This record gives sequence, C-alpha cells and structure tokens, in this order.
Amino acid sequence: MKRSSPLALLALTGLLLTACGGSETPQPGDTTKPTVTLTASPSSVQPGGTVTLTATASDNVGIFKVSFYRGTTLINEDTTAPYTVTDTVDGAASGTLSYRAVASDAAGNSAEASATVSVTSVPLGKGVIQGIVVDQNIGAPVAGSTITVMSGGKTYSTVTSGADGTFNAPQLPAGTYDLQARKAGLAGFDLHGLVVTDGTVKVRMIQPPAFETSATTDGAKLVLTRADGKTPLADTTFTDTVDFKITGAADSNHVGPVRVMYAQLGRTPGSGSVAGSSLDGKWFFTPQQDLLTPPTSGAVTLPSAETPNFIKGFGSAAGEKLNLEVLVVDYNYNYSLYLVPITLKNTAKEAAATVTAPKNAAAIAYTLKQEGSWTQPYSLPGADATTPIGDAAPNGSGVFVELRWCNADAAPFAFDIERSADGTTFNKVGTVAGGTSASCPANQLSRPFFYRDNSADLSVGKTFTYRVVARGANTAASNTTQTTPLAAFTPKLLAPGDETTGVSLTPTFVIGSPQLAIGADGAGYNLQLRDLYNLNGYNMPGNPAVANTLGLFRVEEGTGDAGNGVAVGQTLVYTSGLTKNTVYTDTAGVLDKSKPKRLPVDSAAHSVSIPLTELGIPALQSLRPYKWQMYAGYAYKYLPAEGNRVSAYSVYAWPSSTTQPIPATRPLNQNFDFVTGQK
Repeated sequence: MKRSSPLALLALTGLLLTACGGSETPQPGDTTKPTVTLTASPSSVQPGGTVTLTATASDNVGIFKVSFYRGTTLINEDTTAPYTVTDTVDGAASGTLSYRAVASDAAGNSAEASATVSVTSVPLGKGVIQGIVVDQNIGAPVAGSTITVMSGGKTYSTVTSGADGTFNAPQLPAGTYDLQARKAGLAGFDLHGLVVTDGTVKVRMIQPPAFETSATTDGAKLVLTRADGKTPLADTTFTDTVDFKITGAADSNHVGPVRVMYAQLGRTPGSGSVAGSSLDGKWFFTPQQDLLTPPTSGAVTLPSAETPNFIKGFGSAAGEKLNLEVLVVDYNYNYSLYLVPITLKNTAKEAAATVTAPKNAAAIAYTLKQEGSWTQPYSLPGADATTPIGDAAPNGSGVFVELRWCNADAAPFAFDIERSADGTTFNKVGTVAGGTSASCPANQLSRPFFYRDNSADLSVGKTFTYRVVARGANTAASNTTQTTPLAAFTPKLLAPGDETTGVSLTPTFVIGSPQLAIGADGAGYNLQLRDLYNLNGYNMPGNPAVANTLGLFRVEEGTGDAGNGVAVGQTLVYTSGLTKNTVYTDTAGVLDKSKPKRLPVDSAAHSVSIPLTELGIPALQSLRPYKWQMYAGYAYKYLPAEGNRVSAYSVYAWPSSTTQPIPATRPLNQNFDFVTGQK
C-alpha cells in the first residue's frame, strides 16, 4: 500500500482538528504562543452566586481551544469565540476565588491569563438591579464602568457595564441600596436610597466626560432636611405642600461649586428638552458660583409662583407614598441622586372630578445622532444656555419619545402616561398635572399637552404603544398610539468636495441621502452657502431675496403604500416650510403629473443633486472661497395606520428647539470649503 506523504498527513490532521473545534491547520515549526486576557463578572459575588468568565484570545495561526479553571479544577472548555463559561460558586465558599483561562493553538503552544473574584458573606436574596450607564440623559452607552452596589456599609455586588452600557446585579436581599458608577476619564454617578424588593428594579446612571479628569469623581454628599434645617426629610408626611432644605455635607468630597440643584416628585429631574412636560413640576436652583463652601438651597416650600405644578397629579387625600428625587451636579459634572421616601396628602378638588378620555394622543420618537449640551442639566457659568457646546455623545445615539394629546373637558387630577412593549400590557412610566384646553390642533406637534419619555428601556427598531389615562374620581384612557424609533441617520455632503478648487460658478450640490438604510420614508435638508469674504449667502432652499429664509428639501425614495405612498423605485423631491413650496422631482407623478426631474435622485447611490441654477440663486463670483454646510438634516417615518402621520424622526442636524418638527437643537457638523474657478 502506498504510504501517505508527511504533507498529506499534516493536512489530514488539520481536518481532524477542525472537526474537533480547531480553527486552523497547524503550521510546521509554529512556536508562537497565543495571547489571552480574562475577565470575571461580577468581581464580587455571594455564596451560591454565578460568575461569568470571558476570555479574549488570538493566535498567529488560530486558537484551538480555551480551557477555564477555578484554581486547578477544570470548569469547561470552549472552542469557538466568544470564549465564555459560567461557574456557580459553592454555597460555602468564602474569601477569594482564582480563575485561569488557558488558550492553546493546534501546535500545542499555550498561554494563560488569570482573574480573581471575591466572595462576600452578605446574604442572598431575590432582588435584581438592572441598569444602564449612558454619557448623557439619552446619550451613548458607557462600556466598562464599574458599578458598586452597597447597603449598610457592606458591598453586595461589583459589576461592569457591557458594550451596550447595561449591567445586572442579581441575588440582592430586600433593602435600600446606594450605587456608585466609576470609569477613568468620566464623571462619577452616585445614587442613594434605591429600594430593592424581591423583583427587578431598573435604573439609569449618567457619566458624562469629567471637566477635569484628575479631579475627584465623588458626587456631592448632601444633608436633606425639612425647611427648618433640622427635621429629617425622609419618611415625612406632607399635606398640600412640600418643604425642604438641601445642604452640602461638611465632609463632602465633591468639586465645587455645585452647578445646579433639582427636585421633582416621582421622576428624575433633568433637561426640559428630554425630560419635560407641558405642565412640568420640576424645581431647580443654581447656587452662587463663586463660593466653594458647601452649597445650600435655603428654605424651600413648594408649590410656589415659580414652580406651581410641583405636587399636581401626586398624592391623595389618604396619603400616597412616593419619592422626592433630588439631583445635584457639581463642577466636575459628578452626579448625586437622592431618592427620598415621603408621604404626600393632596386635597385638591380635581381628585373628585369626573373625567373623560383624553383625545388625539400621538407618540413621536426622536433619535439623535449626537447630543449637544441642551441635554445636560446645566450650562457653563455665563454661557448662553440655549447654545449647544460640542457633541456629548460622539459614539452613539439617544432616543426619547414625545407624547402629545388634547383634553377639552374637565381638568383631571392627573394624566398618567402608560407604555406597552407588546401592545397589550401597559405600565405607567410617568405622571403630570391634569389640565384642560379648548385647543386641539390637527398638527400633532401643536397639541397642548405633552410628556417626554427618555427611559433607558427605549430602543431603536422596537415598537412602543402609548396611551394617556386621565385620573380623577374615575379613570379614562385615550386612544393608543405607536412609534418605532429609527436608527441614527448620517447623511453626507458629497460635492463640491471639501477643499476643492476650480468649482463651477453654478455648481451642483450633491448629498448622500441614506434614509432607506434606516427604514425611513423620507429626509429633510437645508443647506447653507456662504461667501467667506463677506459671509453673505443663502439658505437652500430659501427665498433668494430674503437672507436666512429657512425651508427644507424633502427627499422621498419610494417605499410604497405601507410607507410614503411613492412606488418603489420612484422618487419625490419637494420643498416645505416656505411661503411657496415647489415640487422639483416627481418621477411617479404623485404630486405633479408632468413628472419633473429638476433635482435628480440617484436610486443606486441614494444621493440627490441640487443644481444652483434651479434655486434662483445668481452665479457665484470667480476665484472666490465659499463654504457650504448642512444646516438641517433628518429622516422621518410615516405611520399609515394612524392617518399617515410622521411617527419617528432621526435627527442629524437641527438649528433650534423652538422650530418644528424637532423639539431639540443639534449643532451643524459638516462644513465643506471650496474655491470657484474663473468665468
């Protein structure tokens, strides 16, 4: 019989190794060791708890397997990435557990990494804290933040936020907990007074970039009393008013001065842009900024003329147990959030009113490509609070939902906002004061009552159903309304390219318009063109005779009857927001039977071309520097089931939170310079 050659045997060995889990054929003379790292989560565990071991391994040829050990005991082996196992800690374990991950290649080379987990003596329970860490109110997720869960001076759990910013602290006994979130380069977040029972409680922790990375990340330590400065605030019963005093503790280690203090019932207070309502009950106060001594709010009694809605919608004649939430942000952007349990008796006559169902509820999701400072609960001293300061979430996007509705009948005691993830089971996500208004505009963005839901539960591509429940002597629910948040939208300036020269005096501006990629039905744009010698120029579209006239090019590639009503493969480009709007392109003849194509759309490249000559703008001057930039840009989604209204926006750039349809400011962030050629 013919003998197999050494190379043939080597190839056969490789096939066998691959069948057994090896990823590559071994190479002759391979002596290079793999590289491996090991993480163990949580880093602190209770007896009987579980530890997840995750190894990251690589090799010049390929990883054959990763073996996981507790001490010298083999737990399990994994042959495919991601390499991970779960270990259950012995119920009698104590002290420190040592784990190893040994990565091997097919040639027998190996390397190992280790990690330790401390076993605490705290008791086990059935409570779970599920949380997310973000870098602003609705910002990008923060991965790798260490969250420490403490109660009564003991550490119950130490976990690390994942790539999506989420973390999970299980097996907690019922009680009241404090949480700390820390990550190098970011401000700290301290949460005090979180009550955990035998179920799951959800939290959101905010860690923006620190103002000074070498400074402390400890949040302000507060003393919370009634207005007299002596009586403890927690577990107090109030009737029709709430009084308090917020004072920085003498041993507080925060970075002074404190930028802002907030207080609100039943909801974590923050920026009105993403945490507001039409009947907002938030109290806020800016301490004196030139003092580094412990801050104080002074004596506060609410409601007041400045904060008339503080208790509206909350409490009952018998007394309702709820949280007064106090939020303080120091100069390093460290957050301190205190959840203070109180009982509120509210004798308002509206509690006895017979209510009817609110009308015309409409939920609209807003996805923000990047956040500006308007999402922050503070502004720099002396700064214009309406001016965005940079991008606070460059690596991700945030989502909030604005729910608007009408109520023309008797004002209820409260409007409860309810949300469902399956369209059937509703849970209350917020409460605002009741109100009445005879106005109920057809424009959903102008309806008199609104609530902004910035919950960490919101996610792109998932459908959420909302309703508003009026509450008085009875309850009555509005119609249900749905929204599905869009993914982040990133249009691109294409031509004239940045730093180009010899550009035509009547150039064609080209924009990449990828709305179909995120499931949107259309996009709106406004471009600014500026002469860099004298800064004169135009908004496109706009009125050439009136400087800075703001209009929008609306670009809709066909998504059919289930979307924008334009046949797939056809396109529609028109203006909106101007005194006289124009249909520029309508290849399907939806709005203009002549089927114009003055602003061509490339359906393969998903780009739109805007010739200067089509806009009534005179030719540019020769040998002149100009700038064009995206002043406004967003995508949107129609909802045929609710009268073809727009139910979601994904915002790339938007100039003003006071300009519909976006209740938020996003700074422009694409600017192209070019120089014209000769005549």
